Amino acid sequence: MDDSTRTRSAAPGPPAQAPDPSASWSAMAVLGAAQLMVMLDSTVVNVALPSIGRSLPAGTAALQWTVGSYVLTYGSLLLLGGRIADVFGRRRSFLAGLALFGAASALCGLAPATPALLAGRFAQGAGAAVLSAAALSAVLAVYRSPGRRRIALAAWSGLGVVGATIGVILGGLLTTALGWRWAFLINVPVAVLTGLAALRAVPPLAAVRRRPLRLPIALLTTGGPAALSYGLIRLQDGVGTPAAWAGIAVAVLLLALVTVRQAGAEDPLLPLHLLRSPTYALSCAGLSLAAAVMIGGTYLAAGYFQRAHGMPAFAAGLALLPMGLSSLLVAVVVPRLAGRLGPARLYLCAAAAQLAGAVILVAGAGDALTAGVALVIIGAGLPSGFVPLYAIGSSRVRPAESGVASGLLNTFNQTGGAFGVAVAGTVAAAAAASSLRTGATAAEAAVDATSAGFAALAGCAVAALLVAAALIRLTRPTTAYPDRP
Repeated sequence: MDDSTRTRSAAPGPPAQAPDPSASWSAMAVLGAAQLMVMLDSTVVNVALPSIGRSLPAGTAALQWTVGSYVLTYGSLLLLGGRIADVFGRRRSFLAGLALFGAASALCGLAPATPALLAGRFAQGAGAAVLSAAALSAVLAVYRSPGRRRIALAAWSGLGVVGATIGVILGGLLTTALGWRWAFLINVPVAVLTGLAALRAVPPLAAVRRRPLRLPIALLTTGGPAALSYGLIRLQDGVGTPAAWAGIAVAVLLLALVTVRQAGAEDPLLPLHLLRSPTYALSCAGLSLAAAVMIGGTYLAAGYFQRAHGMPAFAAGLALLPMGLSSLLVAVVVPRLAGRLGPARLYLCAAAAQLAGAVILVAGAGDALTAGVALVIIGAGLPSGFVPLYAIGSSRVRPAESGVASGLLNTFNQTGGAFGVAVAGTVAAAAAASSLRTGATAAEAAVDATSAGFAALAGCAVAALLVAAALIRLTRPTTAYPDRP
């Protein structure tokens, strides 16, 4: 059944509420597996960074870009990925993104030097953008009844969170057993198998309608966040660094140009009209903050256990296993909690957990056990943050805009992760340099760096509490999952 048929069958009236017998959960299994792989790669290199730095070699800024280039390109191209899914069809776009992701992973794994690795990471992010946007759009197109869509979105968000948290564990295992290159090369056979499974399990969803891709705007939308991340990362060289402020200024100009151009566009790539909905805009903001805590937190934690406590890569990955397990356990019960509390109140609980964990880490970074407990608390707050925000944000999206709307939600999600790495990493690097100048040991400097980085993430959690409070006022539990998008 193609998209147009599904759109007609989902016209207003009772039939739209009936479960679709053709919506097999096998499609969700394949789409979810791809999203798991995409999110794994946002954190799988975190534990491998010291090994990469020694092997290529690469400095602190280059290592930050090894993580940041992927999540930044992934996030800023998701709007284009959603448009591609709308224009060329969900499954076709999904397979194209998967092929690019696999090829870029091979380039990363075989990279002879840092420039090739970063080029591969940028290409990986581009493939992930098309792949992820098409997959989420397919989820929204296939699972149309309220109950099945709620389960599908919970599974989607839960797999993303779990993938990001267990990525550091897998990265530690692969780095220790086979070398850091296999953290990338493992994606190649997985991408091939996932593509073959998609041909059988995912229906050939047709294009919604013909529309231009808007490539120039897509490049500007990518360049703005990239320039901002560059500026934030260069601030670790000092607040007076001219290149840092030049990057920030370029980012402001590019993002302002995109806003002006898209505000008056008839068929914009950046759907600013969606942001006029307070619930949608707040959901986007909340996703950015949640991703900043998740990606920035795992980036800091992976380096913390190795530098502050001398753990090898695999042991550092295992130290983050409880965080991943807490995310997994909470993800299982999130649909039930959302039904009882309502998505907005569930998100409030998530923000409170993230703040509590970050505060504990700020105060107790010197003790590995205390840090581990804090990470478990943060991990428990992650799925209960992402799932309700996706539900609230997608609740009023029309079927014809499902691709670009899901792309915008994911854009805020992933760019939030990139900024989390840039801000937390920069604050941590500055704190470490300050400690070393005062005579601290490398391990003591790593503790100070982790404490400072999580203080920045605690600020993100405070902002998330404010977003949650606003969403509670704007939503009611009984309308959190309407019958139709």
